[in-house]
Amino acid sequence: APQVLMKINASDKIIESLISIGVVPSEDRALYQFGLNQGVIMIINALSALLIGLILGMLWQSIVLMLSYIPIRSYAGGYHANTQMKCYWLSNAVIFAVLVGIKLIPWNGYIFSTMSLFAAVVVFWLAPVEDLNKPLRQIEIVIYRRRARIIFVLLLCIAFLLWFVGNIQISVSVVMALQLVSVMLIMGVIKNKKSKRRVLAADV
Repeated sequence: APQVLMKINASDKIIESLISIGVVPSEDRALYQFGLNQGVIMIINALSALLIGLILGMLWQSIVLMLSYIPIRSYAGGYHANTQMKCYWLSNAVIFAVLVGIKLIPWNGYIFSTMSLFAAVVVFWLAPVEDLNKPLRQIEIVIYRRRARIIFVLLLCIAFLLWFVGNIQISVSVVMALQLVSVMLIMGVIKNKKSKRRVLAADV
């Protein structure tokens, strides 16, 4: 909730305390504060996702979704909202929509395979999609692409194994996580292109 997110500002006092006792070097203030803020945001988002899953009666699906999504998203990149507030509400809306999709889509082998193939094409073609505010070096692009592909293949193998042993809901939770990553990659590419056009237009 917004009130919870506002408490992220308390990280200033925490970092100040750590600097005063010599745990954190003063010159690294920004780095540690960013890390602390990101950690708080991740915890809040994870708790919100679990709450949404609990409300929908899909707690296990929400856990599998998050455990599948976070590792590959870390390396694949993709769309990022411009503010923490937008990121929070977008994450909640996306988690809700994906869980509803897991529940309502009439899953069969054709739909399962088609979604898996679509996600594979997008991830292998686009990942990683960087945030223009945090561009990646060429070596980082190579490393992130390799890791994103490895994680994708491992998760897809797990999903197909679970499908064939009859654990449908958990297997489609993994595939929907991969599908979500592919959508975020496409949205990230679109956002980056729009941002570049605005920059070019401003320079003219």
